This record gives sequence, structure tokens and C-alpha cells, in this order.
Amino acid sequence: MKLRIANSPLPMIVMAAALLAVLNPSAFAAGGTWALTGSLRNARDGQTATFLPNGSVVVAGGENNNGAIASTEVYSPMTSSWSKSGNLNTARSGASAVLLPSGSVLVAGGCISNCLGATTATAELYNSTNGSWSSTGSMARARTYFGMVLLSSGKVLVIGGCTSLNSNGCGGVTAAAEVFDPSSGKWTPTGPMHAARGNLTATLLPNGKVLVAGGIDAANNPQATAELYNPTTGKWTLTGSLNVARDEHTAVLLSTGKVLVAGGENSASVTTNKTELYNPSTGKWAFTGNLNVSRLEHTVTMLMNGKVLIAGGNNVTANTTTVLASAELYNPSTGVWTKTGSMRQSRVGHSATLMSSGKVLVAAGSGANNELASAEIYTP
Repeated sequence: MKLRIANSPLPMIVMAAALLAVLNPSAFAAGGTWALTGSLRNARDGQTATFLPNGSVVVAGGENNNGAIASTEVYSPMTSSWSKSGNLNTARSGASAVLLPSGSVLVAGGCISNCLGATTATAELYNSTNGSWSSTGSMARARTYFGMVLLSSGKVLVIGGCTSLNSNGCGGVTAAAEVFDPSSGKWTPTGPMHAARGNLTATLLPNGKVLVAGGIDAANNPQATAELYNPTTGKWTLTGSLNVARDEHTAVLLSTGKVLVAGGENSASVTTNKTELYNPSTGKWAFTGNLNVSRLEHTVTMLMNGKVLIAGGNNVTANTTTVLASAELYNPSTGVWTKTGSMRQSRVGHSATLMSSGKVLVAAGSGANNELASAEIYTP
């Protein structure tokens, strides 16, 4: 927050700032603020959230009371409220979504029923003009907790994922990859990864290739390996491995062209505060600043000022699991994480969406005991 005093000489500004600091020591605390906004009509976690061309945000599916749901809601920043939209044809949680160049939203995969068994290969398209869903071609492989990336060609790549779920997590993982063509509504198999993995991250690089990093293997162990997909050849090549094996982490492309990976579960089955940078020029990973709080299943958002916001998630130790309200900011210029304002509510399995205003909408998720319907706005 900037203090603005019109037509004031520098000494006056310094005196005013000093007086304000005495009266309110938190006035110059680092970071932004959170404010509650309109609540969703249905509590949920594990939903998809997509920013639409008209400035609104569509949230679809998720899980409530141990069952996948089909309801869809749209958030309007103008009214700070949610409205019902058409239901998904298939109730699903843990699906992936991407905004297509046409303005439609593609949602695919996810777990169904009680999310302790079957996954789905089905896919659907959301028409933001009339708020309806229509079925499109199904993937060859049912999956959840997989990677989905909009390629430079306008086609969509899906990668890996869990083929089934049980009380321990992934019941199986896949290396299979497929490409969706919006013009035909069909999926075509492409080259498989070198390693099967679920709970991975997938990031489109400036050169058009896709970086996949980490994820869980068939034995539910985190992996350190990383791979690159070449859309021109449809093939994968191994690249440098992460310094810390991890799954349920986040990845984001920085303005420098490097990829920042943060948090997740490590090989000791606890959360890690280690973060790393991938350099596409060298194919290597290097440690950068540590998170202030280790976490997994958090959200990551690239802000318009170039900083990276991480919020919520679970902090897991050998003996405890704590749902977090805390948030942090990464400064690519310094490589340092600083604490920012905490959310009004602790949450995991939530969604975070950057809006055209530069603010971030965080919605739903689960608290310590149940799914949430609340939503919050972060102002940098």
C-alpha cells in the first residue's frame, strides 16, 4: 500500500509515515490483504476454476460429503456473487480444465462416485454464453490428478495421472499422454512419458515444449525425474531431475522463462519447504529460497507484478496434518519468499484464479472438518 500526500515536500512525507507507523505498527507490514466475498451455493473441494473472457470465473464439479458433484457456479466480480449454471453431464472431482481459444472451457477426467475407486475418461465443453455443458470425445485412458496444458497450436495435451484411487491415494498411475483437437472433438494418443506418474506438474515453456516434473509412482513414492514433451515430434526426452523428489507440489512459469516448483510431499512422506528453479537453457534445477511454511495441495498464482502467490494447503509432519490459512509471496528478483496476509479461512483443495483486476479469487476447498462454501479475494 502506498501513502499518497499531494503536494507535500519530502520531510512532511517522512514525518507522516513515522506518525502512522507509531499509531499503527502494522501499517507497513509486508504483503497484501484478504477479504471475504460472496459464498458459493454449494460447498466443495477438488473443483476446477477457469477465468472466462467476460471477466467472470466458472467453477465446476468437486467433491462434497464424500461424493463427486456435478453443479457449476459462476462468480461475477461486478456483483461479488455466485450464480448457478448448467450442471456437468458427469459428476467429477480432481478433473482438469483449460480455456480454449474459442472461449469454451474443456473439462476432462477426474474421479467419480465416492472418489475411492473409479476414474472417468469423459470430457465436456462449457459454453459460457448460455451456461451449458455438452459432451465431447472421451480420452482413451481414464485418469485423475493429471497434467493438462494448452499447446501453442491450440490443441490440448493431457499427461499421466492416477488411473484409480483408494484410501492410500493413487491405486495406479499411467505414463500415457493424449492430444485433444477442438476442431474435431477427438483425442489422439501421443508418445508416452518415460515414467508413469500422478500428482505431477505440467508447464508450457516459451519454446513450445512442455515440462513435466515430479509426481507419485505406482508405489505412492514421490519422484524426482522430469521430462520434456516436443509437440512437433510427439516424443518425450528426459531432462535434469529435481533436487527433491516430490508430489502434490505446484509449478509456475516465471517472466524470466524459468519454472518455479514449490512445496509438496517428499520421500519422508512429510511436506517440504524446498523450492527449485528449472532453467530451460541448461536443463538443470537449482534451489532458490525456502518457503516459510512447508505445504502440499496449495494453490499458486502468478500475479501481474511478476511475483508468485502461494496460499493454503496442508502442512504435514510425522505426527500431524494442519490445514493452513497462511500465504506467501515469491520475488523472482531476490529469490526470497515473504509472508503476506493470511486467508480468512484455512483451506486445502481450493481453487485460485487471477482476475482481470489483478486480484485473486480463492474459492471453496476443505477446512479441518468439512468442505467449504466461502470465497475470498486477495489484493496484492
